[in-house]
Amino acid sequence: MKSMNYINKIHHQLDAAFKSQDPDLFDIVFDFEGKKLYADKLILSINSSTFKSMLSDRWISKNDSIKIETYKFDDFKELLTYIYSGKCNITNENISRILDMSEFYQIEDLKKLCDEFLSKMEVNLSNIIQLFETLNKYPLIQMKKTIQTFIFQNFETLLKSDEFLNAKKSVVKEIIALGQTFAIKYEEMFQAAYEWSENQAIKKQKESTDKNFNMNDAIKVEMQEFLPYIQLNQIEISFFTKYVVKKGFIFNFDELSDILESVQSNVKVKITNLHGQSVYGLLPKENSAVSIIKSLQQKCSLYKYSAVFWKINCDMPSTPSALKKRIGAKCYLRLFVDGYIGISTDHADKNYLLAEMFSEYDFEFTQKCKIEIV
Repeated sequence: MKSMNYINKIHHQLDAAFKSQDPDLFDIVFDFEGKKLYADKLILSINSSTFKSMLSDRWISKNDSIKIETYKFDDFKELLTYIYSGKCNITNENISRILDMSEFYQIEDLKKLCDEFLSKMEVNLSNIIQLFETLNKYPLIQMKKTIQTFIFQNFETLLKSDEFLNAKKSVVKEIIALGQTFAIKYEEMFQAAYEWSENQAIKKQKESTDKNFNMNDAIKVEMQEFLPYIQLNQIEISFFTKYVVKKGFIFNFDELSDILESVQSNVKVKITNLHGQSVYGLLPKENSAVSIIKSLQQKCSLYKYSAVFWKINCDMPSTPSALKKRIGAKCYLRLFVDGYIGISTDHADKNYLLAEMFSEYDFEFTQKCKIEIV
């Protein structure tokens, strides 16, 4: 049998003993430039493998004080308070330090508490980069969801902010990579990566004493780590000719020619609802769906909840679609197993994905829609 009354009493007594800081009750003393904190070797060792190693006889002798220079007295006291009571006063001001200590001393429950605190913080443009840097440093599950949701919902605004332009390259790389995971336009990803690279090149030019400093070469070097995350063949031809071509020095001649060829091999499919709202996506010219769409004269479509589709006479391809779903995509152009083509927000894997669809504004599924190649 187990006595919860006894367990609770012991817990209360340990908490009270630590608060008393009576030297006679403890066998360990931490020294912060003369300020002391007392604790137990046993209590600390069973809660932290770092403390267990740190407090072994190999490292200290009995009655030796342990000097702590890495952390402040108040922060360290919060750490020990948590070990003795399960409570920690976490604030916006000390969260990064408490989190760092919980990681260093391997106190997982405290790290989870920090994760919960961070996940509930108000995220905005002024702190998102700092929070993302924290996320890169520590594996925080709850915070990760909050940060990724904010980035997805504010991607375009974030990429135009000074915080983004001045962020560390590792952080920018992670954000651009998130654009590939989430349904972010590759045009936006390319432009963001270029503008960050250009900003870094300008900084380096100002710091450089090299009279032959080449701005284009500096930008090209920065861009190389971002390009693998950007599917250049999925960029619209208008953006490519107006923006990418002007930055053509990033690629050699053959690379630029190949990208242009792949971009030109696409056509745009557009679906417009009764209110004039449209969604659009890119299809390879040689895809059989292009000729099918061109042959669809009717503007009326069958409608079911969050889908519109047209009856066609076309078999499902025997090979899987090369298109991979991205989180947050508005909808996909699909071939349905029952002989229809259309758009749907349904995530069923049985349907064949043809194109990811985007819209500049809100799009409502209505009973009558027009599909066309433009």
